[in-house]
Amino acid sequence: MNEARQNLAVTLLIPTMNRPEFVERLLRYYASVGFTGRISVGDSSGPDGVKAAREAVKSVGGTLDVEYAEYPGLGLGDCWKQMIDRLTTPYAAYLADDDFLVPAAVDRCAKFLSEHSDYAAAHGAGLGVTLDTNGLFGNVVVCDYYEQTVSEAESASERLRQHLERYTVTLFAVHRAETWRAMFKDVHLIKDMSFGGELLPCCLSVVYGKVKELDGLYVVRQSHGRRYEQPTMFDWIATPAWFAGYEVTRDVLARELAAQDGISVEAARKIVQEGFRYYVGRGMGLRSQWANGGALVSLARTLWHTWQRMQSKPHSEFALEALMKPSSPYHADFAPVYQLLTTPPPGGGEQRRSHAHE
Repeated sequence: MNEARQNLAVTLLIPTMNRPEFVERLLRYYASVGFTGRISVGDSSGPDGVKAAREAVKSVGGTLDVEYAEYPGLGLGDCWKQMIDRLTTPYAAYLADDDFLVPAAVDRCAKFLSEHSDYAAAHGAGLGVTLDTNGLFGNVVVCDYYEQTVSEAESASERLRQHLERYTVTLFAVHRAETWRAMFKDVHLIKDMSFGGELLPCCLSVVYGKVKELDGLYVVRQSHGRRYEQPTMFDWIATPAWFAGYEVTRDVLARELAAQDGISVEAARKIVQEGFRYYVGRGMGLRSQWANGGALVSLARTLWHTWQRMQSKPHSEFALEALMKPSSPYHADFAPVYQLLTTPPPGGGEQRRSHAHE
């Protein structure tokens, strides 16, 4: 690998647990498209899952640069932190074992970050797909736009406000390795997976810098019955670990926000609390937050951003019929994923499909 490419090298971070068949499918995809970056699989599975995942990694030996490590019993956030601590490339992106990141788009994002120091993360357009089998392989029956975070306000305080007003996940985006390490530095202090494995790192992502969406298809996310689902807002805040997780998240965000914007920790904490008040209230379906003028301004701003996004990304561009046309700007990157999803491998595809229904 030449020096210029090494300076832009990206690792795909894939934490997994008891889903070796998805790991196998994902590695088949990257082998088929000639991916030249690094793949890091962190496996928290039991013995049977580990054995099957090792076989999947072995099957692509010599074709892909795959690092496989076992983290038995570790939760998502802790597993991620272990993987991030072992990063050797300057850039990385998270990838769920049942989703796909487009290699060319990943490379574009790394190049963009190398040229824009005020941005913490970059990604491209997102696509959600659903099969008729609720498993690994089948006919694609639904395709739709998958929204991701775009945050380009100048201050970290405003980016965090916008992020919590219209929360989406930032973890699929390419980040610098040092940003990943900072995002996950304190997750070991949190027992709650929703805070430690997603919410705190995502909020820190926008605190550390702007988030850009570039042109082109970037991520394809599959919806199915075996996905890891976050609890509803009510069920989440009713858990004994919620407040302890919130305290750590609030204090870490206040500390980092104060450092980024040059404000006091007390002022930063008020901003974080305001954001979470809105975030929780919106998740609970509460309307009382619209009772004051400041919230009305916030609503107007959110609606404006939503309108802009809808104008620039009409959902019709992401319908299956449109994606299958060679004239679509997303066709070339979508076609290999579509081929993989709709064509079970010889000898064993139907067995895997049946297992996915269990």
